[in-house]
Amino acid sequence: MIIGIKYCGGCNPKYDRGNIVTKLISEFKDLTVELVKEGKTYDLIVVLCGCTSCCANHQNLHGKYGKVFILSDKDYSIISNAINNIMLQK
Repeated sequence: MIIGIKYCGGCNPKYDRGNIVTKLISEFKDLTVELVKEGKTYDLIVVLCGCTSCCANHQNLHGKYGKVFILSDKDYSIISNAINNIMLQK
């Protein structure tokens, strides 16, 4: 499974977004996690917003199973649940 990571611009981060990615890689060792590239389709897009403005441009990003938006470090379970649900579907 390939996960595309999209970071916001980081103008007002309220948490360490990199820690979310580190935790993701640690928990799901079989994933390929990379910075998102426009024009490529991923299994899932993770948009790491630093605050509740959620201003990261994501309209041109394609995830076969959609996108998840993370607004705080407490939202990690959103990613974990989405990945587990996708694995059950495959």
